[in-house]
Amino acid sequence: MKRINRLVTIAMALASITFATGQHHAEKATMEATALSLEEWRSFKYGMFIHFGMATYASRPNENHPKNAQEPSALYAPTDLDVDQWIRVARDSGMNYAVLTAKHSAGHCLWDSKVQFRGKEFDHDIATSGNKTDVVAAFVEACEKYAVAPGLYWCLFDCRNNSVRPGLQWEKGDLPDDYFQFTQEQLAELLNNYPEVEYLWIDIPRAASLEERTEIYNGIKEINPACVVLMNHGLEEAANASIANYQAAWPTDILNTERHPLNVGQFETKQTWEGEEYELGYEHCDTICKKWFWYEGDQPRPVEDLYALYKQTTEAGGNLLLNVPPDQSGRIPDYHVNALMEIKMRIDASVKISE
Repeated sequence: MKRINRLVTIAMALASITFATGQHHAEKATMEATALSLEEWRSFKYGMFIHFGMATYASRPNENHPKNAQEPSALYAPTDLDVDQWIRVARDSGMNYAVLTAKHSAGHCLWDSKVQFRGKEFDHDIATSGNKTDVVAAFVEACEKYAVAPGLYWCLFDCRNNSVRPGLQWEKGDLPDDYFQFTQEQLAELLNNYPEVEYLWIDIPRAASLEERTEIYNGIKEINPACVVLMNHGLEEAANASIANYQAAWPTDILNTERHPLNVGQFETKQTWEGEEYELGYEHCDTICKKWFWYEGDQPRPVEDLYALYKQTTEAGGNLLLNVPPDQSGRIPDYHVNALMEIKMRIDASVKISE
């Protein structure tokens, strides 16, 4: 009920400011809606990152994407898919939000996309897969059921659909015209088809130019001004989380780290860029095991280390987005569930001590 009331508050505030007209007022409305959403987002503290998709079935030991991204959709074929279990585990672990890899670097989509791409309807998705469940829809439904805020991940780096050679996509550059249009249309499709989504996690934004990133960001805000947007810079280490250090991820509502969290004092919520002040959030993403996608034999890291990661991130003023990958059956393995429950016990114990 508390979560529903919070969303109603955001909706009412947004409605009250959308009567304004003109570009200046529209920009102000977007900023106010984002500020309200950021306030809620910061309260989450702890979330589940869910890496699941084609790479669950086709990735190599040291990669997050298939060998050549030309695998047929039918290769994606979970035998016991249970999206409800993912979010139930997130809720039971004390997590308040979740982010699903709707499209990762293999280019395969976990929903039936109707976007036109290269002269035909895009078909590398669940509609042509070994399991045709709309995972995004099931994810959003489960999030609503368990009062977990839903977020979606979408990767600009794409080994299949982006015609730029993968090695060059890691550099700052421009997207091919067809892939840039594809990006905008798929993100719009996700926001329109699943309006409950509150958070978009855009990976490897440096594959696009600043102008393209700005257009992507503004396009998201035009559809849903309250949607929080993260552009992941993809760098594992940084002295501090600042716009100056993460220019290849601008514009964004969240500055983040990966693998190497910040310490207390290394992040300021209010930052200035080109004469304008921005209110930003901080998130650290990491994984419960070694790899992002499930891989046989990849066991959870020590619970003490994972709890320390949570403590360090939250004390630095951020949210921890902890990756917990489902296996090839489509369920989160028991060994990950058990580790999450142990982490929760330590978090709960620390709260009691501080009271």
